[in-house]
Amino acid sequence: MKAVVGLLIVLLEVSHAAETYCDARQKGAQCYGALGGTVAFKLMDETSEKHRFNLKKEASMMNESTQIILFVKSNKLISNTMSSRSVFTLNNGTFKINNLSRSDSGKYTLEIFDSDGKRKENNTLQLHVQAPVLSVRMISECVAQRLLKVSCLCEGGDSPQYSWFLNGQPTRDTEIVNRNPVNNIIILKQNMSGYLNCSVWNKISRVSEERRISLCEDKTHETQCECGEDEAKCYGALGGTVVIHLMNNTSQTPKYEWKNKTSTILRGRWNNFAPNDIEGRNIFIPLYGTFSIMNLSRDDSGNYTLETFDSDGRKIEDRNLQLIVEAPVSSIKLVPECLSQGQMKVSCHPDAGDSLQYNWTLDGRTLTDSELFSGSNETDVIVLRQNISGRLVCSVWNRFNSLSAEKTISTCGYIFINCTYNETQISEWVLAEGNTLCVDAAAYSVEDLLAVLASVFLALLFLLAAGIGFICAHKKKHTFQVEKDNSEPIYAEVRIVAQQERQTEESVEEEVEVKQETLSELPQQSEVAAVAPIYAQVRKVR
Repeated sequence: MKAVVGLLIVLLEVSHAAETYCDARQKGAQCYGALGGTVAFKLMDETSEKHRFNLKKEASMMNESTQIILFVKSNKLISNTMSSRSVFTLNNGTFKINNLSRSDSGKYTLEIFDSDGKRKENNTLQLHVQAPVLSVRMISECVAQRLLKVSCLCEGGDSPQYSWFLNGQPTRDTEIVNRNPVNNIIILKQNMSGYLNCSVWNKISRVSEERRISLCEDKTHETQCECGEDEAKCYGALGGTVVIHLMNNTSQTPKYEWKNKTSTILRGRWNNFAPNDIEGRNIFIPLYGTFSIMNLSRDDSGNYTLETFDSDGRKIEDRNLQLIVEAPVSSIKLVPECLSQGQMKVSCHPDAGDSLQYNWTLDGRTLTDSELFSGSNETDVIVLRQNISGRLVCSVWNRFNSLSAEKTISTCGYIFINCTYNETQISEWVLAEGNTLCVDAAAYSVEDLLAVLASVFLALLFLLAAGIGFICAHKKKHTFQVEKDNSEPIYAEVRIVAQQERQTEESVEEEVEVKQETLSELPQQSEVAAVAPIYAQVRKVR
């Protein structure tokens, strides 16, 4: 008993979770129930006045037979073949089916009989069991011509329908350039932005998602082509997008077909068209008359034809277009290499690119013929002369894009020899390191000359410093010299004698009379005070 109660609770929860109601009192009613859920039919107002009635499910296939599900007589339930998952309530005439399956879909007939057994009423209803929409997500991407393509993808759900809202209002034709037949993909015009909402629903459920969208920037490697003239040529970048202008407006063309060499890509009448989508890579905009191919591959190259017809189906004209898909330039690198005679070979290698053009510059200017040993500014490989160095730049471009690479280069270490050795004239470039050719007469390199000059300058500085030191030492010698005689110094008595030989306005000469005496001992202080002589130690100077 407990197990049964538990089962009933589960069934009620499932029924409550996805229960739909249908008024089957109306003839030809269309009823919808959720897969795994519950549907409640209102068969009649009350059963007390009905003598006998039954509800049967009509056979939907040839090998099936009609099944009587309910049989009620004299306000009593006689039988219910779906009693394990259905309930009929006599007092309000409601029949519920739980845990709906797809096999429950079909045509049901309610037959009411009088007391004589004659059928006096016959009512039918159609039950549709659908899977509910569980979730939804939006995917947006910028496509050709800065248009925004938005897809609305739902999980689960039978017969889903889509509604789009921009900034809270249903989208209008002035905001959208294209919708696909099932309406789960829209393409917005270039200037559309704001909050976009996608709502997915069917008869039993509804879910939605909202996202903020912004303006699209120009796509990389997008090219434009005109199909207005026959035998036109069109170029597209490998991996990029090409936008081909087929016609001004499809509303003025009764019938048109766009073909390549193997199949019909697009077939339309006026503004209605049926595209043969190339792996989800093409977009046709009837309003602009443009056909775009995205993520181009080399297989897209070839001849395309646009055929137009009048309203009677007669061909008006056809125009041919040749599409050429080429790779844009990518990832350049410079590879220098020293040659045997000291020249430098430099190669400019892009990883990819078709129909490439080249240009070389050195220190911001175009390379000259005097700097090039071989090659030219328009080739991918050049050979520079032995004495060339600086910032080398290689620029590569084609009709889609351009790139450049640079490298600072130096010489390969060669010097030019111009001398006579053993009566033989020698003029050539040789490797400076380990050179033995014309050693006696070989010209020094700039580095060697600077080294010699530096050595001479240092030697001169040393000699100058030595001379200055000698002169300073000579000037510092004492003016007086001590002469030793028995270890006693020699003193001289100096007296000043005023002797005027002549006196002029220019000068007055004073003679000094020097009297040399040898003293064994210094005079006493009293004698010095009396005589007041002046003594001085004298050193002989040669």
